[in-house]
Amino acid sequence: MVIDQQSWAAAKRRIELPGGQQFTYVDHGQGPVLLLLHGYSDTSRSFSLIAPSLGGYRLIIPDLGGHGGSMPREGMSIAELAHDVDCLADRLAIHQFVLVGHSMGAMIAVDIAARRREAVRALILLSGSLKPDFGPGTEVARAIRGLKDPLGPDDAFFDRWHACSRSVDTAFLRHLRREAAAMPMTTWRTLLDALAVTDLKSRATHVRAPVLCIAGAQDPLFDIGHRQVLAETFASVRSITLDGHGHNPHWESPADVAALILSFLGDEVGQPGSTSGLSATHGRR
Repeated sequence: MVIDQQSWAAAKRRIELPGGQQFTYVDHGQGPVLLLLHGYSDTSRSFSLIAPSLGGYRLIIPDLGGHGGSMPREGMSIAELAHDVDCLADRLAIHQFVLVGHSMGAMIAVDIAARRREAVRALILLSGSLKPDFGPGTEVARAIRGLKDPLGPDDAFFDRWHACSRSVDTAFLRHLRREAAAMPMTTWRTLLDALAVTDLKSRATHVRAPVLCIAGAQDPLFDIGHRQVLAETFASVRSITLDGHGHNPHWESPADVAALILSFLGDEVGQPGSTSGLSATHGRR
């Protein structure tokens, strides 16, 4: 599978969720289902670099509500965004799956895994947090609230927002900026308000699936404190911190992160796995 960034949007399928909400997603490959959930302001494209290294699986990659081709909900809380994903899985008759979530998508994945314990075979969190703390006094909140419509893809904000610790495909980043800039500021701010009050620590204690947490040691959003809370909360968790990586390890080292995911699934779920020599710090409970 070779990804052409120019044609990614054309590969999306469209479905109508209950209430008439138009929802778009990518459905690629065959095998056990990996349901991949992107982060705040991204789209399904977030997983386009890692997708070629996840062979042997059926990849379901939605544009979350208010992102890409998916219509926004009236409410945009983590629970409400998770409800959309639940509806998509039901419409596609997917009864068992592995959840892979990045950043905000990791929070949505935690919410789903806590409720659908019979369906979720494993939970993989990339740059995750249970309490992001995007309150009004934070640098993230100030930067986003300072943005104005129309937001252009060349705005200097995106140099910081999409900053990576390693070189990342330039065509990928160019398309990602355009898609993020196309999201109305009302949606940006509604999501920011939702994240400011998100606290999933209690919810996470209900997760029974094995959990893999992958994070970059240089993540500017979720530091070691966030990683420690994740490691201490789940009943069964393996934690990997990648040296020299930031908030987007699946963009920075997609093949290596995919190998870590496949190896974990091979160990914990009994599905074909792989190994990786990526420099990392491992922990397990």
